[in-house]
Amino acid sequence: MTKYKVLRNVVLVLCIMGLMLGLARYTGIERTKLSPVERIIKSMVAPLESGATGVIQKAKDFFGMFAEIKELRKENALLKKKVSELNQEINHLKDYGLENIRLRNLLEYKQVHANNFKFLSAQVIARDHSNWYSTITINRGTNDGVRKDMAVVTHQGLVGRIINVTSRASEVLLILDQEGAVGGRVWETRETPGVVEGKGDTDDFLSMIHLPHDAQIEVGHTIVTSGLGGLFPPGIRIGKVIEIKEEASGLMKQATIEPFVNFSRLEEVLVILEVSDTYNIQEELREQREGASEQ
Repeated sequence: MTKYKVLRNVVLVLCIMGLMLGLARYTGIERTKLSPVERIIKSMVAPLESGATGVIQKAKDFFGMFAEIKELRKENALLKKKVSELNQEINHLKDYGLENIRLRNLLEYKQVHANNFKFLSAQVIARDHSNWYSTITINRGTNDGVRKDMAVVTHQGLVGRIINVTSRASEVLLILDQEGAVGGRVWETRETPGVVEGKGDTDDFLSMIHLPHDAQIEVGHTIVTSGLGGLFPPGIRIGKVIEIKEEASGLMKQATIEPFVNFSRLEEVLVILEVSDTYNIQEELREQREGASEQ
């Protein structure tokens, strides 16, 4: 085939396509009456128009899908950020709620014992659970009237005593430590059987050691400070008896005490700055009455 024939065929095809598109455009105009030739041409061109329209629409849908996916990803990222912010806000509100409960309990405890003790509120700012000592650091010191060996409590019970003091902070030795021993008494029987000390292991339980074999102590009894030794005021709650077992000699026994204070969640405490004379007198009179009743 010569170049002339090829060029002629191309021109012919282009003319035919132009004619068909022109006819399609002409016949596409709405008219009430169409000639037989127009009807034939329209029926031939209609499928082409429909197919072209369908392809174009699918192409639009295909590329539009990518735009929608991009927009959805953007919205998803914004929603995740919003959920994270809301969760953080919820956690803050929970913390504020728990703090409010703790502070309210401490305030009620201070009000109930206002005639017995002079309290100083303090926050726990550091912890030390080393192998040697179990201590906490509070944000009160000599500038606030804190002195060595002062008792530290919460509304739940006894925490420990002050062992080191600076002008603005103090270190508290917890009763969980074996060096933080305290004289104990059974609240129900008023008997003073022994000393309560830390067990020296990883749990938060206490031991009441070297109890006489006939000591009146049972599981479920409440242990409070005896006041002996002068470091801790008498009558402060320590914990509950959860187990009693005999020592190897068979002559003595010891009790396992579960503290009332939750040391793992200790955040606010009260330092006992002073014990009223009235409270001490009441405790002495109670001791005398109990001694006379036993005789």
